[in-house]
Amino acid sequence: MRFRLTQGSVVRAATILLVASLASIPAGLADSHADLLRAHQAFHNALRDADSPALLRLLDDHFTWTHSDGRVQTKSDVVATIRDGKLRYAALQTDQETFSEYAKAAVVTGHSTRRYADAAAKPFELRYTLTFVKIGRDWKVAAYHTTVFTPGAGQPLQVRLGYPATAKLLIINADDLAVTHSENIASFAALDQKLVTSATVMVPCPWFTEVAAYAKTHPEADLGLHLTLTAEWHTFRWGPIASRALVPSLVGPDGYFYSDVPDVIKHAKLDEVEMEIRAQIERAKSMGLEPSHLDAHMHSLYASPQLFNVFLKVAHEYKLPIRGARNEKTFQDVLPLLAPGDPVPDAIFSPGEDVPPSGWTDYYVNVINNLQPGVTEIFVHLAHDDAETQAVTVDHPEWGAAWRQRDVELVSSPQFRKALEDNHIILIGWRDIKKLL
Repeated sequence: MRFRLTQGSVVRAATILLVASLASIPAGLADSHADLLRAHQAFHNALRDADSPALLRLLDDHFTWTHSDGRVQTKSDVVATIRDGKLRYAALQTDQETFSEYAKAAVVTGHSTRRYADAAAKPFELRYTLTFVKIGRDWKVAAYHTTVFTPGAGQPLQVRLGYPATAKLLIINADDLAVTHSENIASFAALDQKLVTSATVMVPCPWFTEVAAYAKTHPEADLGLHLTLTAEWHTFRWGPIASRALVPSLVGPDGYFYSDVPDVIKHAKLDEVEMEIRAQIERAKSMGLEPSHLDAHMHSLYASPQLFNVFLKVAHEYKLPIRGARNEKTFQDVLPLLAPGDPVPDAIFSPGEDVPPSGWTDYYVNVINNLQPGVTEIFVHLAHDDAETQAVTVDHPEWGAAWRQRDVELVSSPQFRKALEDNHIILIGWRDIKKLL
């Protein structure tokens, strides 16, 4: 038998349904529905009230909770999370329920509005599926599947941000802060002069403490994290924030990160990847840098579905948006793994090795002149072509010292700034997108 509740209290609706149908439904079946309704309500009450003893009674021993990001919690995981105070709701309501009962099993689908107990938390909506099994005379919850429902998620990102559908929004992001002092001072100047709108920081790199000091004195700066699992320069190396003893699969024979992404895919264990990127986020936060977003150096965390799922799981837990775009294969391959409502820019651009130095400004101006309505990101690498940058990037002309100097000159060039003005480009940062989460 299948029935649907669309409004009001589950208990009140259940009473109406039962009274209306007692004449035609056998007493045992009516009692079964009443018991199922009570079990459904008791489960959500226990979640709302953080009632771990009630959950212990209600959950089947093989219970699993599958979240939007693919994370799976067992009965013991959920109860421990409740007991430790890591899951607290200030409000939790359900409606739009549909109940389907099959002898010793039942499935309930519905909609839930809830808010975490954190005072800064925003209300959010979920679609959920509950699977019950009947053990003796009691209904037990066997599985819970929740999917984040974001109102307006189907709208273009610029509309979700409060702009007209015709608006052209642009993020200009400076990558690789902390890799050198030269990278830092060039990027700090661009941030201060509003030549770029955001930047991403490599926590394991030697000059991170300088970035952390800048973040403390410039709280308005839009700084994300360039999560780092590679160290590509020949004579300038760095390694994990977590103890090497805890993440041995992330380092090569020299004790530093691998130089390229294929080695990361080949050797890295997923639990160690998760440990390391959490360590990088926590190190930044502990030093006063509250990240606005996440991306990955050399796009290492987009290189396989398994790595991306780890990345996505951590980003969701920290409520941080991640770099993505619909126009590049690197990102297109993992877009299906995103949760409904995850904000995704429409396009991303950065010059490749095929762009000659003489055509550098023309490349960027052409991007601006051909920008389509939506949200686009341009990412640049800012550093001076000085002795420090030359030493770091030796024998590496792509992404090297001259490359980075050209980007410094580009972001302040009259041609580039005029193209932004002529095309009515609206500059935004990642903090604007973070507000959607």
